[in-house]
Amino acid sequence: MIRLLVKTLIPESLEGPRTMEAVWKNPVNFSALDRTGQRVRLRLDSTAVRVEHLGEPDKSEFVSVTYTNGGRLFRVKAKTVVMAGGGWMTKHVVRDLDGTRRKSYEQFNYSPYMTANVAVRNWRFLYNLGISSAEWFEGFGRYVNVRKSATFGVDSPTIGPDLPTVLTFFVDFAKPGLPARTQGQLGRAELLSTSFADYERQIRQQMTDMFAATGFDAKRDIAGIVLNRFGHAFINPQPGFFFGLDGQPAARDALRNGPFGRIAFSHSDLAGAMDHRNAFLESKRAVSQLLDRVLT
Repeated sequence: MIRLLVKTLIPESLEGPRTMEAVWKNPVNFSALDRTGQRVRLRLDSTAVRVEHLGEPDKSEFVSVTYTNGGRLFRVKAKTVVMAGGGWMTKHVVRDLDGTRRKSYEQFNYSPYMTANVAVRNWRFLYNLGISSAEWFEGFGRYVNVRKSATFGVDSPTIGPDLPTVLTFFVDFAKPGLPARTQGQLGRAELLSTSFADYERQIRQQMTDMFAATGFDAKRDIAGIVLNRFGHAFINPQPGFFFGLDGQPAARDALRNGPFGRIAFSHSDLAGAMDHRNAFLESKRAVSQLLDRVLT
């Protein structure tokens, strides 16, 4: 999906026609992403670290954006800015953020999550059980399945339990009984402090406990493990998050009702559910607000 989006915005970014098969298989032309004169430019290997108005937010005509690239700091001026990153970092990056919006961000609670992709040389051990996914209540993670990724122009028409695949483990860090914010903080500490070796050991042990009886052998069958750690994977909407509480407006309203000077906010956690669909919807709202209220 991201490749198709980039191909649409910058046609020369990927070789070949604008088809799902072509954008999936063809290489990226990185030199086409950031050319002078293009209406859309993507600057890779860059992280925005400071965003602020040049002057008072309500009177400023520009926003200053400072970013890092190659170990150096750069600064650009923009007429408007959409902050599409998560709220946990936006509240720090926007340096002149007003007190009302800053207070709103303090009411956002986030949970960590991890997906562990385990490449196996076959999944016969699942097939022998008559399943392609499993869920459990003790041990490492909670759920695993044989990933069914979208394919276009499949090279091999043959699929089956004796061919390699990737098993995806979904791991939460819930701490039942504790406040939502405390659960998130403790979970993030556990997620980030646990070594890869420890996670590898837990995965191998969990798979052995569940599947050894149907032929699984960790040493023989596991080809590789990739961990994806997300410190702020999900927002936890508390009572009042969507419609307010005790006569007070919802915290997110201060960020969604309009721009802060020339800066609008569009990250998906503002919707109360973090996924790509909400990211698109929130971004459409933010851009529309800037067009209607700032750039008119």
